[in-house]
Amino acid sequence: MKSKLTLIALFALFFTPMLIAVLLHSEWVDWRAAPEKAHGELITPVVPLGEFDHTDAGGTPRGLEDLLGRWHLVLFKRQPCSKDCFETTALMHNIRLAQDRRQDDVGLMMLSARELAPETRRRITDTDTAWLVFDGKAGQALAGRLPEPVDGSLYIVDPEANIMERFGPGSDLNGVRKDLDRLLTWTVREQQ
Repeated sequence: MKSKLTLIALFALFFTPMLIAVLLHSEWVDWRAAPEKAHGELITPVVPLGEFDHTDAGGTPRGLEDLLGRWHLVLFKRQPCSKDCFETTALMHNIRLAQDRRQDDVGLMMLSARELAPETRRRITDTDTAWLVFDGKAGQALAGRLPEPVDGSLYIVDPEANIMERFGPGSDLNGVRKDLDRLLTWTVREQQ
């Protein structure tokens, strides 16, 4: 009797997970895991950044082609860059580094409505070669294309230069990292 119970328990232990898997994939049970929600505000429909021809803060002429093919984290600053601004830019750099082998697929951009002092620009751009900084009139012009630009807002721009997600000032940057990681994971790259 004891060997029969052991044999039945063994079969139950082996076949129960298979039975559950079959039921979950059948038409009899309609169960789905809740999808993970975005941490930012999804912009629907996405807003194309559009063509532009501006000089960045370093004096290099830039256009839309400089953004194509990479995801970008964009920070908008209306007020002068102070301690919190430098902390945010450093954390954005860390978010890019956290993407590990996909970090080359991520660019960083700052749009400042004010002219930045040369030492401020240098302090930001020295942290990462991926930074594009537009300040003054160029920063204002590009910021005018952002949906609801508030000082300290962060945006995620897709590889086709569409603004697709917005994070308000003071958002948890860990949520930005998670959303960017998810977007990079699900992006399908065509082989060239």
